[in-house]
Amino acid sequence: MITVTRKRLDTGAIGVARATAHTLNLALDDRHITAAGATALQNLLNGLADPDEGQDSPPRKEPN
Repeated sequence: MITVTRKRLDTGAIGVARATAHTLNLALDDRHITAAGATALQNLLNGLADPDEGQDSPPRKEPN
């Protein structure tokens, strides 16, 4: 799961990321993104995630 939060970061740091085996946490400087933008980015990135990731299943066929 990917989470996007807004925090006041040091000057010059627009964003930082922290990843584990199961999560990705993105912290973006609140001077560079709105609350709505952070929520939209989080929903977009989670929507791109493969729902079958980590499961044994045949590869998906790409549409022509």
